[in-house]
Amino acid sequence: MTEKLNLTTEWDKVFPKSDMVKHKKVTFHNRYGIELAADLYAPKDTEPIIK
Repeated sequence: MTEKLNLTTEWDKVFPKSDMVKHKKVTFHNRYGIELAADLYAPKDTEPIIK
């Protein structure tokens, strides 16, 4: 049985959101097949790595 993770699009951290970074929530499967959720942060002044 596979359940789809429902990620929120609102800022849900205890620290303030910085204007210097891009933020995206991502999911991936680990080697055991479990879907995990994570936050991806990247500097805004670099080539885009978040699509």
